Amino acid sequence: MSPDALVLMLLIGIVFGGVSAVVLRGRRSVFFLNILFGVIGASLGAFLPVLLGRETFVVTEGSGYLLRALGGAFVLVLIASLFRSAKPGER
Repeated sequence: MSPDALVLMLLIGIVFGGVSAVVLRGRRSVFFLNILFGVIGASLGAFLPVLLGRETFVVTEGSGYLLRALGGAFVLVLIASLFRSAKPGER
């Protein structure tokens, strides 16, 4: 995996995590957690074919790599937001 592809994958996770934190209007700790989940999700999405055994290495040519990274970040941030509970009396 080339360094520029790795940086791009990390940027996708950071940007998507930050945007989702603003949209979900969380506290500061939630902001950093969403960025962390975005980076982890982008990494998992980009490496999905390798994890499933379909590929032996990450192919970074084409838009499929970026779409998998974006989809992974979206899914992980969404799952994390579903498991966060609101404090009693907070709406």
